[in-house]
Amino acid sequence: MKIKILVIVSIILGFLTGIIFSGIAVSVSSGEMMVKEFKSPYDFEKTMEVMVARINEKEGWHVTDVIDQNKEAIENGGYPIGKFDIIKYCHGAYSARMLHDDDRKKLGNMMPKTFAVYEKSDGQVFVSTMNGAIMGKLFGGETEKIIEEVSLEVEDMMRFINLKYTLF
Repeated sequence: MKIKILVIVSIILGFLTGIIFSGIAVSVSSGEMMVKEFKSPYDFEKTMEVMVARINEKEGWHVTDVIDQNKEAIENGGYPIGKFDIIKYCHGAYSARMLHDDDRKKLGNMMPKTFAVYEKSDGQVFVSTMNGAIMGKLFGGETEKIIEEVSLEVEDMMRFINLKYTLF
């Protein structure tokens, strides 16, 4: 009888411990999973030039805006943050597919797509973006299919920084 109780208690404690450690692991890694950061082989200006050109050269894609976030911060009550631009870009056909369905219209808050390009204090330039592989899996269905197609095209555009969306 004591052995059965010990086994049951051990199983329950093991199960609870597994849940706790899984929760901690997801919490610690979720930020790294959702946003991907890639080191650029170029300086800030060249990275911006190459990215804007590659987006505009890809069929159907175009840059809709480039925001100088450092200037925005300073002009609106903040302080200098260094070289930091945000590239907003779009593909009309993908936008139409995504936003045509009423259930997906709410996803417009994530559009157009964006890249952040910034120089860190050590002078290295990085590009960050949302992880398309994770975003697609979160929504599933037709939304996942559209995000997967978009992600493949974005990966192709940004091969120079070895951009690859992954689940982990």
